[in-house]
Amino acid sequence: LAAVCGQRSATVQNVTQPRSRIVGGSPAPPGSWPWLVNLQLDGALMCGGVLVDSSWVVTAAHCFARLVSVVGEFDITKTDPDEQVLKVNRVIPHPKFNPKTFNNDIALVELTSPVVLSQHVTPVCLPSGMEPPTGSPCLVAGWGSLYEDGPSADVVMEAKVPLLPQSTCKSALGKELVTNTMLCAGYLSGGIDSCQGDSGGPLIYQDRISGRFQLHGITSWGDGCGEKGKPGVYTRVSAFSDWIQAEIQSKLCIYINIK
Repeated sequence: LAAVCGQRSATVQNVTQPRSRIVGGSPAPPGSWPWLVNLQLDGALMCGGVLVDSSWVVTAAHCFARLVSVVGEFDITKTDPDEQVLKVNRVIPHPKFNPKTFNNDIALVELTSPVVLSQHVTPVCLPSGMEPPTGSPCLVAGWGSLYEDGPSADVVMEAKVPLLPQSTCKSALGKELVTNTMLCAGYLSGGIDSCQGDSGGPLIYQDRISGRFQLHGITSWGDGCGEKGKPGVYTRVSAFSDWIQAEIQSKLCIYINIK
């Protein structure tokens, strides 16, 4: 995987600072989400995704279909100077993804050619061993609906959401619905959340020691958007780090053998 990951341009302000209060989010500074990918079907936003390597995007398994991948995107109403449009070579949904329960809701998208890395296009880091503690502030971003069943956003929207205890998540949404491959983040008071169109996008945690941004969750499902007592549910990426790396490495091995 990429040697340099999870770093943002020094010119981008620190978005972990509180900002005006995705649903309840605020526009992100251009360049502040260089790993965010806009997955499109026939030119329209279908899902978000996250660049984890120059040729690989992680997204939610429930998203995939005929996709075009746009990296470096900020404003979807116009062509940004930093965006790169790449076709999808193949989609690898997790073999144990359950479309009814959304368990193991993760997929890898292989691009037809590698992206050109820049300040506006950089992979995120996969999780390092330790899970962030409950209550840790994370960031979620995407072009999804600004309110339930509402229009999608034109520019990247972001919001800060805390990680919730698994017990709180299960009691809020149903212990049989929330599995160990899922996690919750958000506010039980409601008002700030991911929404339709944000699926597949990242829940990011900034490591306090290295300062690098790690992919902690993939936006998966929820009961409404920003509803009281209904936090957002995310695929727990740490449960799939080995699978992600194995899939990417296996493709590298195929190339090496052919050569």
